[in-house]
Amino acid sequence: MSLLRMSTFSLCLAGISVAGSSLANQQDQEHQGYVVLVAMEQICNKNNPGLNGDVENAMATEPKFNEAAKAQIRKIKSDPAYKFQVSNMVSTLTNSPLGAMAQDMCKEYAPK
Repeated sequence: MSLLRMSTFSLCLAGISVAGSSLANQQDQEHQGYVVLVAMEQICNKNNPGLNGDVENAMATEPKFNEAAKAQIRKIKSDPAYKFQVSNMVSTLTNSPLGAMAQDMCKEYAPK
């Protein structure tokens, strides 16, 4: 599954998980998608011991991420201010019926 399709799937999941987000602007939707990408790294590493997955690997396979997007994703991953958002998304994705489909995306996070 390409990272573009994964991002689209992730954005759909993020949309489902965020109550009242129907009026959210594009920037908020992009942010939620980035949170999903970081959360998927954690899910993949938890469900696949030894994977050593990293969102950097996923970003490297998708040329559509510009430097600003990459910088925002790195910030979400490293800044403790986003820890709660990421852990909430991990919980949401783990408990979602679509969560099983997310396993197909883990290969994008594996070292190349």
